[in-house]
Amino acid sequence: MSKVSAGRRPRYEGVYTELRERIDSGEFAVGSPFPTEVQLCAELGSSRYAVRGALLQLEEEGLLSRRRGAGTTVLRHTPIQTFRHAIGSRADLLHYAHATHMQWEARERLSADGQLARLLGCDEMREWHTMQGVRYDDHDMPLCIVRVYVDVTRAVLPDVDGFSDEPVYEWLHRVHGIKPSGLSQDIRAKMLTPAEAGKLGEPIGVSALQIIRRYFDAGNSIYLISVNTFRSRDFVYNMRLELKD
Repeated sequence: MSKVSAGRRPRYEGVYTELRERIDSGEFAVGSPFPTEVQLCAELGSSRYAVRGALLQLEEEGLLSRRRGAGTTVLRHTPIQTFRHAIGSRADLLHYAHATHMQWEARERLSADGQLARLLGCDEMREWHTMQGVRYDDHDMPLCIVRVYVDVTRAVLPDVDGFSDEPVYEWLHRVHGIKPSGLSQDIRAKMLTPAEAGKLGEPIGVSALQIIRRYFDAGNSIYLISVNTFRSRDFVYNMRLELKD
């Protein structure tokens, strides 16, 4: 393999380009070990700094997994799509929903025990209709795991085939006449459970970002809660606020 020719480009960029081309070509099988920093420095004639920067970018794109003591592993041959979630209005929420698609699982009915009640921010033993699914981008890559909770006194969730990609709060408005007047949300860090990791195609214990939204009706009562779990590396959350005197 010839050494990278950087020209006027930063050395880091040249190393990244070469390694990216080799990954794209399928030279390294998915799941196989990737050369170490020392090996790449010797092979490419590059500095440790340049190689480390290139590996970091490849890791951020989801192509490589790097763990202390376990080395570097190839995760995929094409980069994941980073989803930028910017919300400032109801229109932004709708755009996000319609730019993606859902695959739902069967509904169930449950009572919120202590742990779930604390997560949802509701009273213990409050009953909910709940349904879980995975939201995908337009390349059919999983974006997040979604679980919704609807107050049993307000509505019953449909069968899996009863939902399209329509947001649940829009479906509740259209079918049951319950219109959201506001929402609150919590953003928290967590680790992926085995079940969550399997749905997102990630290793168990990888860091994740969880967003919990509570929808209020005109009487200021919570009737819908959604829990969305994202891989933290895929997600950039942006909120714009107008601060006026």
